[in-house]
Amino acid sequence: MELTSLKEYVPLLAVLSPIVAVFVSGFWSNRSLEKLKSRLQASQAIVQKRVEIYSEIQESLNDIYCYIKRVGKWKTLTPIELINRKRLVDEKMHATRPFWSKGMRDAYKEFMDVCFVTNRGHKVNAGIVAEVVKYQKLDTWQNGFKEYYDGSFDESKLDNVNDKLMAALSKDFGVE
Repeated sequence: MELTSLKEYVPLLAVLSPIVAVFVSGFWSNRSLEKLKSRLQASQAIVQKRVEIYSEIQESLNDIYCYIKRVGKWKTLTPIELINRKRLVDEKMHATRPFWSKGMRDAYKEFMDVCFVTNRGHKVNAGIVAEVVKYQKLDTWQNGFKEYYDGSFDESKLDNVNDKLMAALSKDFGVE
């Protein structure tokens, strides 16, 4: 092909090349946006599931904190009810573990470890980390309840792990 015949195609190439470039970049941008949209929808679904899970356990978590700190409705609860709340929350958190971040799972474990002593023996309930004498004067007290308590209460430690748990939950909900 001669150089003069190539010169005939230059105006055509000058017109077509921007169109091709726009088409290719548009295709690439659309593909990137679709991937982003898909990721955002998945993230939104995960956050919605987390909210659903939390709505099922929030009252029990709060009852655990309030009972050990001795605030709110703590006087109306018994150690048996508290252990049952722990079981309910543990079961839900274990079953839904894939939905939570590592930071949230770690904060949850730390909270429960401050609130309860576990693995106390075969067929022995977890022990509530609280000063038993503070609960013995309650109207709900029964003689067998003493076995439900174990360890010494540290209010600042409880507040610290509760704050960590709430911060981790907020982060998992995207409302830091």
